[in-house]
Amino acid sequence: MMQVTLDNLEAIQKFVKKRWPDRRVCSQENPNARHENRYIMISTLVNEQIAHYEYTNGFLEFHLESEYNSNDFNYLFYRYLRLNIYTGTGDYKWHKWFGMKQGRVRYEYYIEDQLDLADALSQMIPYIDSIVSDYLKNNDSSFVDENELTSEDVFKNDDVYNNVMLNKVEHLPEPDNMKVSELHSNVICLKDIHFEHLKIPEYQRPYKWNTKHVNQLISDLLTFRDKKEYRLGTLVLHENNIVDGQQRIVTLSLIFYVLFKNLMNSTPKEVPYDDFLQKIKIYWQRTTFNNPISIAHVRENLTCIRERKEDLDEEMLGFLLENCQFVVVQLPKIAEAFQFFDSQNARGKDLEPHDLLKAFHLREIPNLNERDKNNITHWQDENSEFLVHLFLAMYRVNRWSKTYSGDKFTKDDIDVFKGISLNSKQYPFYMQQIICHYFVNDYIEDKDRMIDKNNMEYPFQLDQICINGSRFFDMIRYYGSLYKKISDCDTYKSLGTYERSAYKVIHFLNTYANRNRRGDIYTRELFDSMLLYYIDRFGFAEIDKVAWKLFKEVYQLRLIHYSVKLATIDNFAINGRMFKIIRDAQSPFDIINLPTFQIDQIAANIDESKDELLQLYRQ
Repeated sequence: MMQVTLDNLEAIQKFVKKRWPDRRVCSQENPNARHENRYIMISTLVNEQIAHYEYTNGFLEFHLESEYNSNDFNYLFYRYLRLNIYTGTGDYKWHKWFGMKQGRVRYEYYIEDQLDLADALSQMIPYIDSIVSDYLKNNDSSFVDENELTSEDVFKNDDVYNNVMLNKVEHLPEPDNMKVSELHSNVICLKDIHFEHLKIPEYQRPYKWNTKHVNQLISDLLTFRDKKEYRLGTLVLHENNIVDGQQRIVTLSLIFYVLFKNLMNSTPKEVPYDDFLQKIKIYWQRTTFNNPISIAHVRENLTCIRERKEDLDEEMLGFLLENCQFVVVQLPKIAEAFQFFDSQNARGKDLEPHDLLKAFHLREIPNLNERDKNNITHWQDENSEFLVHLFLAMYRVNRWSKTYSGDKFTKDDIDVFKGISLNSKQYPFYMQQIICHYFVNDYIEDKDRMIDKNNMEYPFQLDQICINGSRFFDMIRYYGSLYKKISDCDTYKSLGTYERSAYKVIHFLNTYANRNRRGDIYTRELFDSMLLYYIDRFGFAEIDKVAWKLFKEVYQLRLIHYSVKLATIDNFAINGRMFKIIRDAQSPFDIINLPTFQIDQIAANIDESKDELLQLYRQ
C-alpha cells in the first residue's frame, strides 16, 4: 500500500494539475481511527462538500459527503450515480457508508505506489466525471422544472418554426395503426417512410446520439451523395412504435428540420417535397421527450446540425429522400419485436467496429476487380477474433504515436480508418497519398511488370491517413500478414545469433509461465504494438538489437507494478518516450542508442512470480 508522504503528494499534485488543471489536490491527517495514514483528496465538478475523489488505505474512491433529503439536489444526484455507474465488470463497487445517507464508490484495484495511483486516477476520473457532467447538464434548472419536452419546446425561439414550419396541422389525424399479421420486411426509401405514424414508446431507452454521431452521419451522407443507393440501417417497428432505430430517426428528423428551414429562407419558390414536409410536421407535433438525457442531446444535436447548414441544401434533401433507404422490419407481436431487438443487439452478435468499416469501404468501390474480390475473400476467411486484435493494434499505433489515448477500439473510433475519398475534394494534405496511389497502380499495370511479375507494394504507414475503398482492403491484408509475423518465432530464426536474437525474446514471451495473466496480456499487447510500429517504419533492420531494447522498455512495467491495468499501458504509451522516439527516428540507431532502464535498483522488491522476466531482463 502506498503511504502518503510529502514527496509523493507533490508528484500526484503535479500529475493532476497537468491532466486536470482546475482540480484542487490536498492531503490531510484523518482523525477517523479507521484510517491508518494521511489521505489525498481531489476535487470534482461539484462542490467538495458534496463529492470528491479520495485515496486512502490502498484504494481510490469517489465520496459523496453531504446528507440529503428526498427530492433535493443531493438525493437526485446520488440516485443518478447509483443508477449510472456500471459495476458489472467488477472495476467499480459501491460501499455502504453511514446507513446509505452518504455513499462511496471504489475503484477495485489495490494501489502499491504513485504510478498505480496515477493509473487509477486516469481510469476513474474521466469515467465518473462524464457521468457527473451528464447529470449537471441534464438537470440544470431549465430541465428540472419540465416534465416533458415537445418539439415545440425545442424550436420555440425559432421564427421559421413559429410562423411557417409548424403552423399547427388542424385536427391532427390519429395515426394509422401499422399492424401486420406476420413478419414483414422491405427496403424503403426515406420519402416513403410514414414518419407521421411513428412513435417513440415509453419503454425505449433515451436518445443518446451526441454531436460526434451527428457529424459522422452528415459526413457519410456527403461522401456517398453520388451513390444511387445508400443504406441507413434497420428500422424495427411494432405497429407504430419504434423498437430499434430511434437514434437515427430522431437525428434525421432534426436534419430535415434544418434542411427545410434553409430552403424556406433561401428561396421564395415552393419548397420541394411538400408531401414529405407534411409528414415531418405531424411527427414533430406528436413527438415528446420526457427524459432529461434525451432533451439535452436533442438540443445539443440541433445546434450541431445548424452549424453545418451549408452542407444541407436542396441536393442533399433530394439525395436523402430519393436515394437513402432503411431496411424496415415490421413485427406482429411485441414479444417478437423485443426478441428481434435482443438478437440484433446481444453481446457477441452485435457488429464489430471492423464490420462497420468493411461496409463503409465496400461502398467506396464502384466495381469490384479481381484484386478486390481476393482481398474480400481473404478478409472473410480470417478469424473474427484475429481481426479484433489486428484493428486494436493498428488503432493503438495510430493513436499512441500521436500521444492520444488508445486503450480500446470501439464503434466510436472507426473514423481513424476513414480517410481520403478519391472522388471527393482533394486537399493539399492528401496529395502525397494520392500520388503514391496512382503511381503504384501505374507501376503494377505497366507492360514490363506483366512480364517480370514485379509488383510494388503501396507504402502504407500506420500513422498516416488511409485511402478509402480498394486501398483500405489492401492495407488490412498487408498489416494482417505483418501482424502475424511479429509474434511468430520463425520470422526471426535466421536474423541473428541465438543468445542476443529477437528470436529469443519472442520465444520467451510466447512460452513463459505467467504470460496469460491479465496484466501480462496487457503488457504483451503494448510490446507488440511498439514492435509493429518499429517494423512499419524500418522493416526488420537491426531487429535483434531493437527487440531487446523494446522488451526492456516495456517489461519494466510488469516488473515494477503490483498490477498492470489497461490504464497503465495507455498512460505509459502516451507519456513514455518510445512511441515518440520511433515516430521521430531517422534510423534504427536512434532507438538502439537509448539508455536502458536499470532494473537492479528495485530487484529486491520484485516477487518470485516474476523471476523468469527478471532473469531475461538482466541478460
